[in-house]
Amino acid sequence: MDSIIVWLTENATVLGSLSAVVGLVLFVWAIIAKPFSRDKPTVLAPETIEQIKPNATKDGPSLTTAEFIRLRRELKGDLEEEFKAANAEGQARLRERIAELQSQIANPEPALAEAQKQISDLKDRLSRMGNEVGGERLNEAYDAFQRLDYSVADEIFAEVEERQRLEVEQASRAAFGRGEIAEAEVRWADAATHYARAARLADTLDTLYKAALFAKLAGDYKSSLRFAEDMVAKARAEDDRPNLSRALDRLATAYQETGQYEPSEALFREALQIEATDQGKTSRTYATYLNNLALVVKAQGRYVEAEGLYREALEITRATIGEGHPDYATRLNNLAGVVEAQGRFAEAEGLYREALEVTRATVGEKHPSYAIRLVNLGSLLGQTGRATEGREMLEQALGIFRATLPEDHPNIAATLGHIADLPDTP
Repeated sequence: MDSIIVWLTENATVLGSLSAVVGLVLFVWAIIAKPFSRDKPTVLAPETIEQIKPNATKDGPSLTTAEFIRLRRELKGDLEEEFKAANAEGQARLRERIAELQSQIANPEPALAEAQKQISDLKDRLSRMGNEVGGERLNEAYDAFQRLDYSVADEIFAEVEERQRLEVEQASRAAFGRGEIAEAEVRWADAATHYARAARLADTLDTLYKAALFAKLAGDYKSSLRFAEDMVAKARAEDDRPNLSRALDRLATAYQETGQYEPSEALFREALQIEATDQGKTSRTYATYLNNLALVVKAQGRYVEAEGLYREALEITRATIGEGHPDYATRLNNLAGVVEAQGRFAEAEGLYREALEVTRATVGEKHPSYAIRLVNLGSLLGQTGRATEGREMLEQALGIFRATLPEDHPNIAATLGHIADLPDTP
């Protein structure tokens, strides 16, 4: 990782200009590849754009009322021919357009004035793009406006929109990459910021998932819920079942974290059903969903049911990825929590210690997950008369949280609360 940071630092200037280079390349490609392309346009200063077409009036096409009526009648005739070959749904849409054209023909003056106003606005928008588009294309669009033909302007806007879209996607990928670096360095607040920016720039299923996950890890539950809702809506719209189950699980977790247990449980069960149907009940992902469902079942006080779900998830995890994995430690930790809730403190302590050791061996002692294990075990020790040992663990966890999370993160407040609850020690 150090070598990555050095490379980024040494090449900051190159990276900083990358988006500009990409934009230039894409622009040249668009000029060559488009079927309506022209020679390289002349670059004009913005103040010269209004001089390109001196014969075109600023307020729109210089049409007489008679010419306007003729053009409307021609378009109406074209639509009537299209109507004959359309299906029922298409005919319904065309009928409305034909009726509107008939209204304009019957009362042309207001319609002509509105067309002039619209085209004046379009010319203003095009003129601001003069340096990107070039004088030849602007002249072509202005000539077409004289015939109430918007097709050339539409092509120009589409070209510019496409170039901007590609540049935005590139920026999103860069923000996502920064999020991955922050994630690797356990800077969860920074990762949340970068992933959120990536999702706002390009709301793909991957960017939305990461944005929702790391907003949660950074303690921003409101944003986590919003990103998760967007991900579910997108996955449903795209009929993407694997990503739908993942999105449902993330949204259910967001609801659970905000105390909305009933919708959370329903979403977890829907995600489980999709995974069971598509991948079976022995997959690693199925175990994850079982674990998460158990969280909300436990939160509602159904400890026996939650324990059964945790144990099933633990066994699937052991069979699929083994005992030396952070996910296995998570299952142990969560099982310990529901065992503790039922008053079986000795059994819970053993599970917490096992989870702590697996976490130490897999992600290290500076990771927030390790701090979570310390908090759970330290709190249990405090409750069972070993306040000194418990305090040491809680203070160690607090230091890890403060090094990796924002100061207003709920984990910091909760840890301080656990420390305050401990009895004074001599």
